[in-house]
Amino acid sequence: SFAYSWGHDPLFEVAEELKSERNRIKHELGISEKCNVILFCGRLHDEKRPFHLLDAFRRANVPNTDLVFVGDGELRETLEAYKAEQKIESVHFAGFQNRKEIAKYYAIADLLVLPSYRESWGIVINEAMCFGLPTIVSDQVGAREDLVFSGYNGYCFPEGDVKALAGTIRSFFELPMEERRIMGDRSLE
Repeated sequence: SFAYSWGHDPLFEVAEELKSERNRIKHELGISEKCNVILFCGRLHDEKRPFHLLDAFRRANVPNTDLVFVGDGELRETLEAYKAEQKIESVHFAGFQNRKEIAKYYAIADLLVLPSYRESWGIVINEAMCFGLPTIVSDQVGAREDLVFSGYNGYCFPEGDVKALAGTIRSFFELPMEERRIMGDRSLE
């Protein structure tokens, strides 16, 4: 996994800088300071399963929680239509963000979710962990074996099981804040 572990030092530095800016950035992005943030980073294509995440988010129905999609692709219109049809106000589409801009999304997040059905690694997991984020990944994400330990610093769910993903999201946010923070600290380690 050496090929997937380079260049993290700048991310650690940016994460530290942005820690105190969290509420300002949330405000700037139209997200309440009191809201939890679930982050998806990647192309909005079927292999990444963004629709599964959106549906799971709707089903989980976690109060005071927003879902932010960072990335663009062929499914964006479908996702936006579903959001409108289901009247899910707490979903944001940030579009493509360059390496510099993407840091602020990691900085405001409480959790990264990568529900892909085919993902040889998932470099966004490395990046999220530089920001101390717990992660939820499908069992088809390669990095899960090296980086994501269920109940320790995140969770793994069976790819394609939207109900299981919704339950995992709900379970994570039912944890006491201190336990969630510890999971994030473990990711950072």
